Amino acid sequence: MEIQAAISKINRYASLEQGNSVEVIERPNGGISIVMAEGRLENRRSSAVTMKAAHDILALIAEGVHDGASARVVLSRIKNEHHEKASVAVSIISCDLETKTIVITKNSSIPILTCDHAENRTLPINSDPDELRYNPSVYQFELVPGQIFILISEGVFNAGSNSENLIDLNLTLGSLLDDGDEEPTVQEIADFILRQAISHDSGRPRDDMTVVVLKVLPGTPSSIRREYVSFPIDDNN
Repeated sequence: MEIQAAISKINRYASLEQGNSVEVIERPNGGISIVMAEGRLENRRSSAVTMKAAHDILALIAEGVHDGASARVVLSRIKNEHHEKASVAVSIISCDLETKTIVITKNSSIPILTCDHAENRTLPINSDPDELRYNPSVYQFELVPGQIFILISEGVFNAGSNSENLIDLNLTLGSLLDDGDEEPTVQEIADFILRQAISHDSGRPRDDMTVVVLKVLPGTPSSIRREYVSFPIDDNN
């Protein structure tokens, strides 16, 4: 089997400080983990809190600590350091080759999008938001070719809410997957969802937006690992 992943993100309109961060790491026992974090300090976006949370979680995962435990340790640490004035929304998706599963860890109620053989659905997070804040839920899925998992940030989930034009994520994903004979790549899926979210905010994102897509494919004879990064730079900065 092969794992492919893609990330698409954009900052809030007219904002220089990013509240979202996405980091990728290879797991010590095989596989990869992608951590998406969105931090706030005194109810304002905080890149410092965001980056600290993401990096500390990755460091623990690199040491072999399970995803859920890594998130709980870091969330508790941030809570104590900032006297409950800081909060972080954390989403982790891992391909764990030791257990041959996809593991998703979340401490927010924003749902997970999944697609399995052209059947797409939303997996709601039913836990109490206050309880989730420092005690994230962990979901485990058997590693099966054809699966697609999509994590989204709050900005994507709430796109269009200010203009009563709220994005329908299932409809958005379905319109892409049903269009044409060829399956879209993970990057095409991530880009499409992000573009639709931006469109629902009239081209001016009201919050940072991030989309993470992970897909399980049948085996490939190649053992080459590849990474691709596109990072636009504003010439005015």
